[in-house]
Amino acid sequence: MPRPPQGHPVVIQAGDSPEGREFAASSADVVFTRHGTLEAGRAFYADVKGRLAAYGRAPDDLKIMPGVTFVLGDTAAEAQERAIEIRRQQVSPQNALLALEQVWGVDLSAYDPDGPLPDIDPDPESTLVQGRVKVGDPLAVAEKWRALSRAKGLSIHQTVIETTSRQSFIGTPAAVAEQLDEFVRTDAADGFILVPHLTPGGLDEFVERVVPLLQERGAYRTEYRGATLRSHLGLPEPVRKG
Repeated sequence: MPRPPQGHPVVIQAGDSPEGREFAASSADVVFTRHGTLEAGRAFYADVKGRLAAYGRAPDDLKIMPGVTFVLGDTAAEAQERAIEIRRQQVSPQNALLALEQVWGVDLSAYDPDGPLPDIDPDPESTLVQGRVKVGDPLAVAEKWRALSRAKGLSIHQTVIETTSRQSFIGTPAAVAEQLDEFVRTDAADGFILVPHLTPGGLDEFVERVVPLLQERGAYRTEYRGATLRSHLGLPEPVRKG
């Protein structure tokens, strides 16, 4: 097949282990991360960018782009209310029990999602969650969830919503634009991969209400400089061999 206009497709890699970070530094064009806080983002950014020189690559040869969600409102309070409602819609009672089983490692289908957390301890040796991401320390996670449940009087369903469903950026369009810009300005990210809570159409509100503010700040382009994804991301053209 002929080479594509951008030399070769943009390689987007996801992996937070030491091996994954090393692979990104050696071979990837973009790293898809899940670091939600500014501090965690800066630490990841510095670590991965610091590995590039060993492979003869410049800092701009690899873009770090966290996957993020957003909820907008005309006021901060309205945005928070919308975020809570979205969390409730995303986690059904049945999904809450499944999430709990990933921690406890036992069949919890007989439990009431609107009731309290199980009084039994998790089974660290369980194979129930085989094929999924296994919780590193289920006993510690269970105790943390129990403490939260007791402190706030939460049911199983409410506890899972509270602990597993978080939007990255919540606020007015101006506040979200400021937060996104701060991540890039302070070396916590090079950009973002937006993950809307609704599809299709979930990006429409962001495009209409946040993008213009980012453009006013000079943080987002007003026109494309090329015709490929590689050029849109500001990545160098790959070196042709042979």
